[in-house]
Amino acid sequence: HPKDIEALLLIEVDGISAGISEQIEEILRICRNRNVREVKVAQTEEERARWWANRKTGFGAMGAISPDYLVQDGVIPRSKLPEVLKNIQQISKKYGLRIANIFHAGDGNLHPLVLFDASKPGETEKALAAGSECLQACAAVGGSITGEHGVGIEKKEGMRFIFSDEEIAAQTDIRDVFNPKNLLNAGKLFPTPGRCVEVKQNQSL
Repeated sequence: HPKDIEALLLIEVDGISAGISEQIEEILRICRNRNVREVKVAQTEEERARWWANRKTGFGAMGAISPDYLVQDGVIPRSKLPEVLKNIQQISKKYGLRIANIFHAGDGNLHPLVLFDASKPGETEKALAAGSECLQACAAVGGSITGEHGVGIEKKEGMRFIFSDEEIAAQTDIRDVFNPKNLLNAGKLFPTPGRCVEVKQNQSL
């Protein structure tokens, strides 16, 4: 691939073999009409497998070019992909950190990888802030702060990007029915302190 390439899209066609060739031709036509710089079709199963193997080593490649990286997991409407990628580019410039994007274009699941050096004072905090803004960019276009990996400790404050205080309170009410002593996944999922009732309950344990 050209050294100055900025994006690579893998498209896999699946289905009844009789219609595959027509689908491939239609995809090629769309790509060329949209001025895609270079379009290749895998000629063998081995070549196809190698391309997907390259995709799966993307995270490892980031580890080879950066001492540390933070992976985020957001999801957006597919039609908003160009807008969100531009926003992430602006976030990258704002914090002075490179952000690589590895994603499932077909289902809108994004994985911005914020590259940083934890040995440099302040870079970890900048990476966390940049990662949070990437999630906020996803939520702002009608997406969510997680596409497949859920919400734990790191992203719980991001719940405010997609839910109001009242909605978070309703969810904690439901959780309290099944987890009254807050023993299951304590301190995860919901922002803390979520509300007065939750704080009082935690103090009474």
